[in-house]
Amino acid sequence: MDFVVNQVADSVSWLIHSPPDSITVRFLANYIVLLLGGAFFYLFFASLSFYFFFVWGRKTFYPSTLPSDLSKQIKVEITNASSSLPIMALLMTPFPLLLQYGYGRIYYSVDDYGWAYLILSVALFIIVTDFSIYWVHRGLHHPIMYKNIHKLHHTYRYTTPFSSHAFHPIDGWAQGVSYYLFCFIFPLHHILFVVLFMFVNIWTISIHDQVDFSGAGLLNSTGHHTIHHVEFSYNYGQYFTIWDRVFLTYKPSTKTHSYSDLAMKQHQK
Repeated sequence: MDFVVNQVADSVSWLIHSPPDSITVRFLANYIVLLLGGAFFYLFFASLSFYFFFVWGRKTFYPSTLPSDLSKQIKVEITNASSSLPIMALLMTPFPLLLQYGYGRIYYSVDDYGWAYLILSVALFIIVTDFSIYWVHRGLHHPIMYKNIHKLHHTYRYTTPFSSHAFHPIDGWAQGVSYYLFCFIFPLHHILFVVLFMFVNIWTISIHDQVDFSGAGLLNSTGHHTIHHVEFSYNYGQYFTIWDRVFLTYKPSTKTHSYSDLAMKQHQK
């Protein structure tokens, strides 16, 4: 990510006639990368998921909970996401900027902590941020927070992949900032951070498609998140159902499809 930011910083520096290492240029460069990167990952992977399950695999995977014509819903979801992304990116920009100025624990050589820690840090990242987001998400369901901030994400009870990033700006920032805060507490390799951030975005899209291959279990499957959108007070977790089980907000999901459906759909093609 630093490489991309540096390239953008050079262009911004030329445009505004300011040194590329000035805080103004670095801020603008980080903002542009977050905004355009966020928009790309949202639109590209949500479109990919939508096409795969709702168009190409429509007869097999299309959720019975949704109307046959989704044009209005998708337009609303993309509009909500697109109008929030510029503000979310602005609120988030100080955090990568601080990391680049050395205030966090991002490191650049695997030798600094070794391969064992590099592998361990993946699990640590997922567990810590899952716990953090559980409480942030649960807090967003407090009546005041829900009415003024989180309700936008619950515009539709039954979701599509385009629902994934349709947040109020403060909502998106509150849930996304945990990934940056992790880097101020625990060492994380700079490339691994980018990979995990990409994974987070893809995961967020995947739990909104209503196609559940796993059902009840420790994994916070699409079905669990669908229950959350329908019934509101269950399944606040991001990756796992552990914290929902511990804090008594868990409700099991039902598997809607098996992986053999994928093979069958490919065979039918």
